[in-house]
Amino acid sequence: MQANNKITSMNIAFIITSGGWGGLEMNTLKLAKLLSAKGYRISLITQEDSTIYDKKGELFVSTIVIKKNRKYFDFKSAKKISKALKSNNISTLIAVENTDLDVISWSKKLFFPKLNIIYQQHMQLGRKNKKDFIHTFRFSSINYWISPLQYLKNQLIEKTRFPEEKIKVIPICLDISKFTKREYSKQEALQKLGISPKFPLVGIIGRITEKKGQLFVVESLIKLKQKGISVELLIFGSPTVNETESQDYYKLIKETVKQHKLEELVHFTEYQKDVSMFYNAIDIFVLASEKETYGMVTIEAMLSKLPIIATQSGGTSEILNYGKLGLLYEYENHEEFCQKIMWLLNNPKETDLMAENAQQNASKNYRQDLEINEIDKLLKGFKK
Repeated sequence: MQANNKITSMNIAFIITSGGWGGLEMNTLKLAKLLSAKGYRISLITQEDSTIYDKKGELFVSTIVIKKNRKYFDFKSAKKISKALKSNNISTLIAVENTDLDVISWSKKLFFPKLNIIYQQHMQLGRKNKKDFIHTFRFSSINYWISPLQYLKNQLIEKTRFPEEKIKVIPICLDISKFTKREYSKQEALQKLGISPKFPLVGIIGRITEKKGQLFVVESLIKLKQKGISVELLIFGSPTVNETESQDYYKLIKETVKQHKLEELVHFTEYQKDVSMFYNAIDIFVLASEKETYGMVTIEAMLSKLPIIATQSGGTSEILNYGKLGLLYEYENHEEFCQKIMWLLNNPKETDLMAENAQQNASKNYRQDLEINEIDKLLKGFKK
């Protein structure tokens, strides 16, 4: 296989048994597509009822279907995975979920010692140390651990016995041109969304759930109104269908808006694939999540040259260079959040400069070719 400087064809596989469809799954499919364009022949290991199974299209040369593996000691699935990999002449596996690490560690230890494993981290390790025998055994099967941010690497060194020299910091990147080249003018985006704000428009994007903090932003809007500051809010997202907790949270937001007569100031738009409408329409981007391990939406907002206010937690602080590329506030601190909004509104020159610097930083550090080239190097190393 050749053209576009593709490498000599190499068989690899991805394992992802998640049944959902969010950033983890989307980024995994994106990475698989980019590696396929490099010339890799890619197989998929997943559950039959997973969303990625339904959306895989013609990308994968083969699909290995397994039942959702048990958390520990799933020797049956481990044997099936090893047998399938060998029969497809695959000796390199990329994992993206920590829940799959146990079964693939047994695959390698018991049935396929020559298996190479790369783990691309998408979630934090949690508060507890993972230096116990089980975690040390499980992690010892991994040839390379990819952490998308330095703080995640530091956490890994602190909480595990994983060798530092096997940890690679490689950001999860995206097609920056989708955001740096505006798809719509502001007026066009607002028209497509069907809203005509009279005041600066603050925007929050994501699944409507308590962890994303949409209600907090509505409550902050109320406090700003009490201070005589008028802003409007665009909530771009949908509650999860058939999930009571998410639906109840959505109803609570609607009731709060109605109770405080904010119907003309708070706008709701169901999530849609074309997110450029959202970024092109708003004046200020808000991240209100309790924790964001990485936060692709923050990077998208940076590339869209937007002023940003975000919770000071998870990977967001590092992405925003600890407040230099966007303002940070303590999680669920309404007063501090309101002060940050007012600062952005009262300091337009400084705000514009911060947004411009953020776009330049993101354009430099989160290009897809950077991620794919670094992972390509790791994969090529296994062929030597």
